[in-house]
Amino acid sequence: MNYFGRNHIIKTVGIIGGLGPETTSEFYLNLIKDCRIYCNRYPSVVIDSLSLSFSLEKDIVRYSKNEEKLLPLLKESVKRLNRAKVDFIVIPCNTVHVFIEELRRCSSVPIISIVDETSNLVKKRGYKKVGLLATTKTVDTKLYENSSKTYGINILLPTKREQDKISSIIIKILKCNISDKDKKILESIINSLVQRGAEAIILGCTDLQLILTQNQFKIELLDSMKILVQSTFNILFHKNKL
Repeated sequence: MNYFGRNHIIKTVGIIGGLGPETTSEFYLNLIKDCRIYCNRYPSVVIDSLSLSFSLEKDIVRYSKNEEKLLPLLKESVKRLNRAKVDFIVIPCNTVHVFIEELRRCSSVPIISIVDETSNLVKKRGYKKVGLLATTKTVDTKLYENSSKTYGINILLPTKREQDKISSIIIKILKCNISDKDKKILESIINSLVQRGAEAIILGCTDLQLILTQNQFKIELLDSMKILVQSTFNILFHKNKL
């Protein structure tokens, strides 16, 4: 066991990374930033970054197919992090949470759900109707609807045409090929959701936080990546129990 001071056990978080790499980096840097602000030491972190083919990444994000090919890679990552003696695991990617129960079955330590953590915050905020921006796979598998339904939260989805645009833009973000036009398209989709009654917007793809910021909008953006960072920090420093 790892100790820091008398009777203070240091927890170690395992991060499954590479989904995509920029978001993994942002997740780590945001966690470090919180540590600098709220405590006097850096976190204990193990990052296992997947070697994911670009074509498979595009198939899953853009076309909502072939995600089963990712499952063996995720399971091996979970096993490596378990062997590294982490205390819990996080995955800064919403889409792969379609596999979370299977991953939990092959892990001896808890795996924290970014979807559930985000839904819990929606409940705490008191929102009853929220818009969702996410990959087509996240939308198709109803990850957020299933997580939120016990709270009586209504998830508003973009139209099919809007969803196609969102997934296309996410691929551009992963390729670092985003344009001002793409940002305006996302802004337009968010405004459309607001007009339909959305009280807040869930950024249900962790890559979207790379181009959308709260100061662009009057409506609250619930950034799933930052929400998972906060939950991770709270667990590491004993504010939340596993």
